[in-house]
Amino acid sequence: MNLVAPTAFKGTRSPLQAARHLAAPGDRLLPLSDGGDGFLECLQYGQGGAIEEVPAPDAFGRVRPVPILRLRGGGVAIESAQVIGLAGLDRPDPVTASSRGLGEVIERFQREPRLWVGLGGSATVDGGRDWPALRLPPTTVFCDVTTDLPDAARVFAPQKGARPEDVPLLAERLAGLGLPHGPRTGAAGGLGAKLLSLGASLVDGGEHMLDVLDFSAACRGCQAVVTGEGRLDASSLEGKLPVVVARRARALGLRVVGRFGCRGEGWQRAAALFDEVTFEREAS
Repeated sequence: MNLVAPTAFKGTRSPLQAARHLAAPGDRLLPLSDGGDGFLECLQYGQGGAIEEVPAPDAFGRVRPVPILRLRGGGVAIESAQVIGLAGLDRPDPVTASSRGLGEVIERFQREPRLWVGLGGSATVDGGRDWPALRLPPTTVFCDVTTDLPDAARVFAPQKGARPEDVPLLAERLAGLGLPHGPRTGAAGGLGAKLLSLGASLVDGGEHMLDVLDFSAACRGCQAVVTGEGRLDASSLEGKLPVVVARRARALGLRVVGRFGCRGEGWQRAAALFDEVTFEREAS
């Protein structure tokens, strides 16, 4: 029996869909998210809880129902990608996109005993500048990157549709908000900094997810761990979930198998962490 523990194959398979695709009969599944796409799906699969829907505006103000997860033991988990994500947008534009919808969802649940917020996959680079006033309960923020706030516009704005001339404007806006700097404050276009300023704790999303889902216990009785995502390249070494999984599995003495959609520049260095690596297709 193997433990099959991938994250999303972006644009094609959610974490759970990827796990089912990679599994053989008898394997144990542990779909994973670092706070980005599939955050709620992975928590519910691994811990239980109930999905509810609440109305919220997307990054361009269009109100529609979005899911939240009622956590077992009390509290709520919220996935930023479900509220203000890039998925489904006709034309992303971080200059006009707003993260207010996420702030409004958090406001709805600020009297809960605890909040878990997954940051990743957002269409915004606004640092929460038009959020409502909030008073957070104990809040843990699962961040999918370690980027500092001053680097957020340069690193993320082009991925979200910004033109080169937009990046300085977005950087200036973020700098003018007076938000704290430090690791992970640049997550979701500066929302890590916004939540930190409200008293939330920013954590490494991948590492914390493995702790929350008790990765070591899930490995018991398994001969190997199978993990993967859409692409393996040099950036995989910067804390991407398959590498986090590979290191933890190796520390437990287990064989590690990587299954990826394609390979990119620098993939060989990342591949050295796996006992076996295969690809569904070549990089274009």
